[in-house]
Amino acid sequence: MARRIISSLALAGVAVMLGVGCGGNKSGDKVSEFPRSQTLYVGGFQWGPPTTFNPFSSQPAWPMTSNVNLLYENLFGYNQLTGELEPLLGKEYEVDDSSLTVHLFESAKWQDGAPVTAQDVKYTLDFSQRYAASPFAGSWKFLDSANGVIAVDSHTVIFKFSKKYYNRLALKDIIWTTPIVPQHIFQKIEDSIKATVNTKGMDAEEANGAVFDKFCLWTNEVNPIGSGPYKLEMANYQKIALKRFDAYWGNAALYGGRKPAPLYIVHTILKSNDKYNLALKQGDHDLSQDFCPQIWNSFPKGVGTWFKDRPYFIPGTMVCLVPNVTKAPMSDVNFRRAMACAINYDQITNLAIYGYAPKLQPGLILPFGPEKQYYNEEDAKQYGLSYDPAKAREILKSAGYTWGPDSLLIGPKGKKFETMYFTCPSGWSDWETAIKIAVDGLRNVGIDVREKFVEEGVWDDQLSKCMFDLSLRQPIDYQTPALPWSRFDCVMSSSDYAPPGQEMYENWGRYKNAKADSLLSILPKLSDDKQITEAYRVLNQLFMKELPMIPLLYRPWLFYQFSTRHWTNFPTESNPTAPPQCLMVGAGIKGLWEIKSTGK
Repeated sequence: MARRIISSLALAGVAVMLGVGCGGNKSGDKVSEFPRSQTLYVGGFQWGPPTTFNPFSSQPAWPMTSNVNLLYENLFGYNQLTGELEPLLGKEYEVDDSSLTVHLFESAKWQDGAPVTAQDVKYTLDFSQRYAASPFAGSWKFLDSANGVIAVDSHTVIFKFSKKYYNRLALKDIIWTTPIVPQHIFQKIEDSIKATVNTKGMDAEEANGAVFDKFCLWTNEVNPIGSGPYKLEMANYQKIALKRFDAYWGNAALYGGRKPAPLYIVHTILKSNDKYNLALKQGDHDLSQDFCPQIWNSFPKGVGTWFKDRPYFIPGTMVCLVPNVTKAPMSDVNFRRAMACAINYDQITNLAIYGYAPKLQPGLILPFGPEKQYYNEEDAKQYGLSYDPAKAREILKSAGYTWGPDSLLIGPKGKKFETMYFTCPSGWSDWETAIKIAVDGLRNVGIDVREKFVEEGVWDDQLSKCMFDLSLRQPIDYQTPALPWSRFDCVMSSSDYAPPGQEMYENWGRYKNAKADSLLSILPKLSDDKQITEAYRVLNQLFMKELPMIPLLYRPWLFYQFSTRHWTNFPTESNPTAPPQCLMVGAGIKGLWEIKSTGK
């Protein structure tokens, strides 16, 4: 299932037209041999030939994705161990009642020697305000539309809060997930494209859409200039290779003058999880983000993970059953609570992801890591539900449900329900296993439900339009400083409600609750720790009572695993030189300065 965070190659036709296939040296696969002792081979972030290196594209190739800091850098890097934002282009930040201010490193430079300035930051954000189809356009919901980003001087940027959607937490997400681009390069490309697009007869929105569509045809594969420690060396259908940029400004500012250990980082492009896992076991890959079943069988071959023993990986997300609450019987909270008691969660954790997560606890707050401070164990015992089929039947009986001769459930009004279907994308093996176990539990208490696995595009379309019975989804599938607020917002907010049939990219089951909306609106405005903790407590109590979604299992944000055949000193629990974010995501990149070549 790891492939869901990877580019889906939707732009393959564009790639053929534009001839994408090689990077800065334009030599195709001429550089086919990389010194093994100086090359870090990675897998799990790219699942097909690269089609574009344009970071504003909807599906840019690795390493241009939003929080990979190898070529284009964010202002800060999120550390999933501490929940803190660590310096990258931004040296420090401060938040007041109306804004978030970032102070840039004065020594920061683009790879062509030009200084990184506040104006570059402003250009990057303003670009996404001009073009609504930009993947970062959503940031402007939380920025003042008239004057959201202000370049005060060369190295100071002020982000002004939106008055309508005032949210101190969302601004922190913006400064660690937005790759900053050089204005002196991107502005020229944008202006040249504007000059070629005929917008006659179009309104402003249509004209901007036409310009952006053509801008995304620019693949940026020839010597892209970023501010990071690596440059694009070459790319083809087999691999993407980066070469260390020895003049990287951050070596002096962040690492005491040291350089990253690998001279090259190469992402090979294979066809399946099995091939990636074999490459890791054999030492052909050094670092992987792929799902590896029974990884303990790989340990004798020198494969390591963050923890030596179960759960091996740090849990960071939740996979949830999403009920369509606009349809009976899912609209009945008693039915949802009964479903929650009918599912064997331990079995899902052990069989779907091989025990790569702790035991599931009630609620929508992770009871470990940065979120632990908001978790209340007493509330979980009082309001939470766990696997208990007898209790599931008791809840249903008390709510007026009965069972027919075929042992299937009959509604309080004497009506038998049609068969419901529990969906997820076909081929997502861990999710398929979770659904099968859940279906067995639900049918055991008389709920007529069957699994149904469909194409990813069909699933995504049905989910966004609320055209399903039960589905599976991760509300927020990455770690962020805005958690757990952003997870609650994704699950319970109706602020952007759209009726079934219209698209909505959170709260897929269309849950509505005025108290939840009020709490979600208030929480991001709070600064007092006691008030924040109490607000989360009330919100989590409401979630456990209402169950607009049903968490099924915890899951790692990233599957971080490594081979020690060619490189050692990887970050681990006993050697926490960096968080387990694959030596490139967020603050995890600092691990590149700590690993050591074995010389093999």
